Amino acid sequence: MIDAICTLYAQDDENKAGNKVFSIFEFKALPESEINRLRYSLICPDCKQVAYFRKASRDGKQACFGSRYHAPDCKEFNPSVRRVEEEKEIAEVEKILLEADSLKIDFSRSALKKRTEKNTSKIKTETIQRQAPADFKEQNETEPGALKDSKSDKLNINKQGLGKLLTSLLRGSSLANSDLWVYTSEKHKWRAKNLFVNVNQAQPTENGAPRMYWGTISHADNSLHWLNPAEERSVAIPISKYRESLLERFDIQETRDIEGAGFILFAKCVESKDKKRKFLQLWGNDVNYFFSLKPKNSPPSLEEIALLNLLTAFFHSHKKGASKRLFSN
Repeated sequence: MIDAICTLYAQDDENKAGNKVFSIFEFKALPESEINRLRYSLICPDCKQVAYFRKASRDGKQACFGSRYHAPDCKEFNPSVRRVEEEKEIAEVEKILLEADSLKIDFSRSALKKRTEKNTSKIKTETIQRQAPADFKEQNETEPGALKDSKSDKLNINKQGLGKLLTSLLRGSSLANSDLWVYTSEKHKWRAKNLFVNVNQAQPTENGAPRMYWGTISHADNSLHWLNPAEERSVAIPISKYRESLLERFDIQETRDIEGAGFILFAKCVESKDKKRKFLQLWGNDVNYFFSLKPKNSPPSLEEIALLNLLTAFFHSHKKGASKRLFSN
């Protein structure tokens, strides 16, 4: 289990009861005294049965939540294939944070697997030299250095696409607070904690430098020219300049295809003239810098619900009519 509900949690008052959903990464980072106070009040987020916390083991097993009392139909007891995949991806990113010297983002992995080999090979052959033009400077603690050959200097440099990084961020991993060096090109590196910014904390930088903004999409306008994050109503993502490429890449046919989707993009944050709104402008309008994680089980539309109700009513009436004819004969 990645998440658990704590039924005895109050940040300011130990005697006041309250519920909070903890990710395993949040919970394991608490002081030991706080862990011991809260660990007896954990329940499964799905079936609400008693859960437990298990610390990381000396042989490398990750800290986790679990329960011996899952209901037979509990999703945590019978996790979906997608859920298992997500947990593997999160564990992989956590391992990188613990063991790697630095991380290099492979922006070419942002395309969907269903794209043709011709288009995919074209993306892969694009040099990442252009991914960070020399018209900005990172706001890092030290000057960014060139990415050296890992064989010559024996650095453990891991390469990852945006998909796994986004899944990790959405599930509350420690990536957003990490001091790990992250390369966005051969010559530009950032501390992870300075690079990855949740959309609700988006602010223009002093020198106009981009950041990796991430969050979830609440909705889009009817013409699919604007994306509106769920976390912050004052922030919007204009996509008109690369709209067709983005819709094709992520197979977006209508607005509901993007509702509830996770997203991450390498972008510049700018303010409106009245300073009431902020816009995330994709760096270079290059869709390689944008990744969307579409929800696997989108809720049905009102039209689909109405149609389903009609079909159900028709089925039941037809079944009753057939029964009457059977018994009358």
